[in-house]
Amino acid sequence: MHINHSSSSCRSCASRGWLFVAIAALALVVAAPGRAEAQCTSLPTNTSVSPGSAYMDTIDVSGLAYGTYYVSASFTGSAGLINLALSAAPGFTNSSGQKGFIGSSTTLYLSFIMASGALPGRYSTVSLHVYNTLGQTVCSSSFVVSVPGDACPLDAYWDGSNIDAWFDGANCYVHEVPAGDGTPFVHNNSYYVSTGPNNVCEAGFFDSANCYLGSAPSGKTGFLHGGAFYYIP
Repeated sequence: MHINHSSSSCRSCASRGWLFVAIAALALVVAAPGRAEAQCTSLPTNTSVSPGSAYMDTIDVSGLAYGTYYVSASFTGSAGLINLALSAAPGFTNSSGQKGFIGSSTTLYLSFIMASGALPGRYSTVSLHVYNTLGQTVCSSSFVVSVPGDACPLDAYWDGSNIDAWFDGANCYVHEVPAGDGTPFVHNNSYYVSTGPNNVCEAGFFDSANCYLGSAPSGKTGFLHGGAFYYIP
């Protein structure tokens, strides 16, 4: 049976529809306790930690809806952190090893040790999370931990003089490959380019076969990557 609705009844339907949407949206907010209200203060900032040293810090969490929450800490990078731990007090550790707390506020305790063999210039990013029983993050933060010192203390030899190599996060950058027709390569930890037309060196010094540009420090391994010369720390 086909029913014709009047314009007033359609407006009533629309009003009820918008009311339903508003109620549904409110229900979604209520179903995720603590997401908007959470406050994490005294958060860690970027820092450096010497090899073999311990790091400890506290983070205050407040403003949550009363409930059960979990905490986690992880890191990525090459600094060499060990025994990374994040716990709450008051708090709990459940049967699966997850740490957390029950309530609307707590204090988090973060700690780790920088490995004794950590190399200068290396760094890692530490990430902290507080999440509810639905797996929704209510508070998070990250900071960078670096190992103090010069990762590339030895100068490289380049174009007739010593130059200071710099650490790019993985290796020691010496110099970009000079522009020209020659092909760059490394031989016996020395940096070269082949000669250009008519055996002319557009950069470096002709050694009777190729154009010598420079060398990695003694005891270090030089290599070519992505249009630049490097050595391994």
